Amino acid sequence: MNAPSFGDLGGSMDAHRQTLLTVLTILELLILLVVLLRWFDRRYGLRGTGRRIRRGIAGAGRGLAAPVVGFLRLRRGTRVVRERFAGPGPVPAARAAIVSARLALAERDDFWPHLVLLGPNEPGVRLAGAGADVPPPAAESAWRVTAPRVWRARRPLPPASGPGVDDPLPIAVGVRARELIMLDFARCPGIVSVHGAPTPVGRLVSALVAQLAALTDGQGVQRVIVAAEPCDALGTTGVDCLPLPAALAALSQRAAAPAGRTVLVCRRPDPPTAAQLAALVAHDPGLLVLVAGYLPGSRWRLRVDLAGRVVAPELLLDADSTPLVRHRRSRRQAPPAAGPAPAWAEEDPPGSAVIAGVSSVPAEPAATDTPQPPVAPAPAGPPRPARSTSPPANDDLIELPHDGQRPMARSGVEAPGPAGDR
Repeated sequence: MNAPSFGDLGGSMDAHRQTLLTVLTILELLILLVVLLRWFDRRYGLRGTGRRIRRGIAGAGRGLAAPVVGFLRLRRGTRVVRERFAGPGPVPAARAAIVSARLALAERDDFWPHLVLLGPNEPGVRLAGAGADVPPPAAESAWRVTAPRVWRARRPLPPASGPGVDDPLPIAVGVRARELIMLDFARCPGIVSVHGAPTPVGRLVSALVAQLAALTDGQGVQRVIVAAEPCDALGTTGVDCLPLPAALAALSQRAAAPAGRTVLVCRRPDPPTAAQLAALVAHDPGLLVLVAGYLPGSRWRLRVDLAGRVVAPELLLDADSTPLVRHRRSRRQAPPAAGPAPAWAEEDPPGSAVIAGVSSVPAEPAATDTPQPPVAPAPAGPPRPARSTSPPANDDLIELPHDGQRPMARSGVEAPGPAGDR
């Protein structure tokens, strides 16, 4: 076989000129791409850019799915609230869980249940107390440990006795997963501050007032006073509407001979009034103050964001209050609330918190733009009869066990107080 001549090779290349030009162009583009990728990798990093792109795509997907997920979560939470409040309501079951857990603690009075989880299955409780050595339940009790500071019932619990001033006062504050979250307000050291975005705060406080008013008929609360006038729009039986000075005068008379449990609901007071409230709760173990707005010195502080999420790290509380508020508003027609807060309104300014459903008088203007000094927390009241000793004043925070978990954050300007020291 004869080797091809240069003339034959030139003719062949001339015949396939277009194909050869296409191949050479592709090779040049590949070389340029390799050079560009090497430069980009040295300058920015290919792996980091890939991770950022994946995160961006995932974030866009979550943003598109957020309305659907939020709607489904709201429907599920509303169904949970409706099921728990059907029939006798969640209070008897929560009281039975708290009383049974107290008995299971035996002689350990440095730990106590302060939060109840009511779901479709067995109820659960969360324990408060100093230190990480959480005691296990008694062997003969109906409880078992399922998580740090969390007990679950293994069998039905016996009903609790009739309510009294020293008995549990569980109030629903929100929903998490498929469980209704209830706080034992009887363990509160006197003042509860609900603060955050103004509109969700007002709606949550209104829902709490409705639950407290439902317990005035021999269910553990003697009187509920709302310090706002007029408040005819509230439409809740068992609620007395008084101006704040008149409410303070009534509470001062009660302090001389305290009897039963009284709840005062008000907006954020000025420093002198806050100090007067602290003195009243120090001398009256049956007085509970619910403040709509941030109050320095309050040991229970529930923060509510624009989405209705209520958080209190010191109480191990993280729940969604929107289903609870929606359930209450659907059962009773409420007056039109104020316009929705803007997206940047993460915190209510002094005097702007409004109790939903209550036509309140305008707040007095602040005398200064500087932050108000914190009010000293009221000293603990007399010990509960059922407990031989009260927890130490400085050992009343809920601390996670020292097992490598992330420590709990603390909110507020002062060290928060106990999950209950009264």
